[in-house]
Amino acid sequence: MTFETIKVEEADGIAILTLNRPEKLNALSVLMGEELCAALESLARSGSARVLVVTGAGRMFSAGGDLSSMDQVAGDAASIGRSVRIYCEVGRRLRELPLPAVAKLNGDAFGGSLGIAMACDLRVARDDARLGFVFTRVGLSGADAGVSYLLPRLVGVAKAVELLFLGETILGAEAERIGLVHRAVPAAHLDQVTDGIVGRLAAGPPLALRHTKRALYEGLTRDIATDFEYEAYVQSLCFQSEDHREGLRALREKRAPVFKGR
Repeated sequence: MTFETIKVEEADGIAILTLNRPEKLNALSVLMGEELCAALESLARSGSARVLVVTGAGRMFSAGGDLSSMDQVAGDAASIGRSVRIYCEVGRRLRELPLPAVAKLNGDAFGGSLGIAMACDLRVARDDARLGFVFTRVGLSGADAGVSYLLPRLVGVAKAVELLFLGETILGAEAERIGLVHRAVPAAHLDQVTDGIVGRLAAGPPLALRHTKRALYEGLTRDIATDFEYEAYVQSLCFQSEDHREGLRALREKRAPVFKGR
């Protein structure tokens, strides 16, 4: 599948999705949103990918919304609706993707691109990357690209209010401190740290990771009785899997397990 604004590569169970408009600082356009949705739909059906990495081409993860696109849709209600809904759909598809997704913030990230990063399951950033929810600076709401849903669940309501109302920019190191990213590392170590996490996920048990991801996120909106019943259901499935039997054998034989997703 060929795209204009993104690039998708896959090898050894690792899919890498790159926001690929470096000349525009990977600014988010409607076309990019549509292509991201198509790529995520394809990955959801993939029988070979075990983990997804989302990153940006060039020196930034993304500058956020494409200002030229905003100018083009201004005054057209239908076009505005399409442009703001598409990145909510991207976030939904990332959350529902049946494999772990890791955001690799290779540089600065602003606006809706942070919605993409937060919709991923794990986030690794350069410690000097600038991250900013800058919507209010241009008269837009912080309720965009899933940000108002995801951000308070990661950093708490009080911090989310501060970040969204004031539109301040923070560095990757501060983002790690408040829980917005999992790891903030020097630029020279970004590939090594990310590759280590991704490698562990790619070698992990696909069924167990898929069910864990779904249980975690759906549990945010379920009552406790329903959630405990769901846990019992998915753990029963995992107990019956070949991967579980392989895990036990590997433990007894003191070797690394070879999981096959069955």
